[in-house]
Amino acid sequence: MNISGAHFRKNLLLTTLLVIAGFTVFGQNYLQKPVKLQAKGVKLGEVLKDIGEQGGFYFSYSSGIIPSDSLITLQSYNGDVKGALQILLGDGYEYQQSPNHLIIRPAPFKLTLMPEEIGEGRKVYTIRGFVIDEKTGKGIQNASVYEKRLLVGTMTDRKGHFKLKLKSKDSHPVTITVSKELYKDTTTVFLPTVELGKNEGKSRNYGYMGGEGENVSGTAFARLFLSSKQKLNALNLGNFFAYTPVQVSLTPGLSSHGMMSGQVVNKFSYNLLGGYSAGVDGVEFAGLFNIDRYDVRYIQLAGLINMVGGTMSGIQLAGIHNTVLDSLRGIQAAGIFNLVRKQVDGLQLAGIANASDSLNGMQTAGIYNHNKGVVKGMQLAGIANYAQEVRGAQMSGLMNKTKVNSGFQFALINMADSSTGLSLGIINLIGNGIKRFSISTNEVFYANLSFRSGTPKFYSILTANFGTWHGENVFGCGFGLGHEFNAAKRKNYFAAELLSQEILSSDFDENNNWIKANVLYNYAISKKTKLYIGPSINFRNLSFTENSKVPIAIPSNSYPFLVDNKSSKLWVGLELGISFF
Repeated sequence: MNISGAHFRKNLLLTTLLVIAGFTVFGQNYLQKPVKLQAKGVKLGEVLKDIGEQGGFYFSYSSGIIPSDSLITLQSYNGDVKGALQILLGDGYEYQQSPNHLIIRPAPFKLTLMPEEIGEGRKVYTIRGFVIDEKTGKGIQNASVYEKRLLVGTMTDRKGHFKLKLKSKDSHPVTITVSKELYKDTTTVFLPTVELGKNEGKSRNYGYMGGEGENVSGTAFARLFLSSKQKLNALNLGNFFAYTPVQVSLTPGLSSHGMMSGQVVNKFSYNLLGGYSAGVDGVEFAGLFNIDRYDVRYIQLAGLINMVGGTMSGIQLAGIHNTVLDSLRGIQAAGIFNLVRKQVDGLQLAGIANASDSLNGMQTAGIYNHNKGVVKGMQLAGIANYAQEVRGAQMSGLMNKTKVNSGFQFALINMADSSTGLSLGIINLIGNGIKRFSISTNEVFYANLSFRSGTPKFYSILTANFGTWHGENVFGCGFGLGHEFNAAKRKNYFAAELLSQEILSSDFDENNNWIKANVLYNYAISKKTKLYIGPSINFRNLSFTENSKVPIAIPSNSYPFLVDNKSSKLWVGLELGISFF
């Protein structure tokens, strides 16, 4: 029904309209906490940190909204937090409270809710009106108008007009809040003369999310599936959220919570195709995808994709891809790719690749694992692993790479800028380690080319050999491991090496195994050049050399063997060589 100005004023007296800026239901008022301040040329960010420590809370705000590096001089202040913030920041902000956090939100402008019509139907309570800019008097487009307890909301049109329908049958006050980015929130409380719906009118817990603002709306995936109104509503309402038992959705736009789905944390969420909510504190299923702005706890399953803007605690499974924009505490498994922007405490399992900022658990991927921070657990990949720092283990089929290794690497190729750990591979390229070529001779091959790589504590050896026996060319190749004793402290030092080599026939058709252990004395003739010499103990297994093209008499039959029979040869030899780099 339409009502005149006089009638409307009378109705307002009967309904008791209250306007409250920055309304919050959080019980503890951090703004009233006493603080004492004194600063001279101190950064604003440090002053805010001091206020938070005195008040027993943390400030939460998006980067860039306050000049954190600006210098503050304050002779003396003894008052409450609200007064201190007024001095430091001025009028252009509003503050929302959540457990352990005081959220700073830029709000340089003010708005006003102007009710135009209040309709009292049998089952529906309808409020129409305008949202206007307090300074200009013009209507504000795309402002969010909502009832927190009933979780019903709408948005204003181009002229700032709105229409909000509420199902109600009890006598609870109707609290209409208006939110718009860069405007201070305004809340209007109506004491209805009608009874509002029993089921829909049940009290719900609601408040504000602490910590950083959500980043889901800015992702390409969310832009694809969320409407502009949903994204604007999330922007307007910011960190406001409410708890409900159940959500059922067909798509993000067709949900049991309607426009408010992005502000709701559900115990159980079933999304036939895809769903959109503030978070989950229970179980969430989707045929295709789930999008959650903040935290998810316990179980999240999707046929294709899961996206969580906060922390995932529990089990997250997707047919294709999982994204967590904060941290993971639990298990994340996907058919193709997993992404965690911050820390993983648990397991990432992917058919193709995993990515995270830091790892305290295990990453397992068919192809590649990427970690931008510290690995304290294990990376296991079919092809390659990368981490900024390894304090645990990297294992892959081809290559591992890190900047700092204080753990263990196992792959064909291992790379590290510096290492105090262990790298086991065919080639180990360590920035502060060994990368050394050498030429040597011994009693089996007169020409040996070797490449040693790793650290003095533990390095790998690749060898290629050539010699002539009984008029035939004989080749060899092999792999070994070595250790240098006190090499970092001395120019001249001993090294111990163990190698397994293959003696090959001239046509490379047959081979015979040769195992040797060296004890080498290294003598530096320059910074990058060393001579080395030392004895070796050698063993050849002749069990499979009958009718072999590889000569049995290597070394020659006249050599003084320790053991010389049809099945094996054991002897002491000598290695002499020169190494470079």
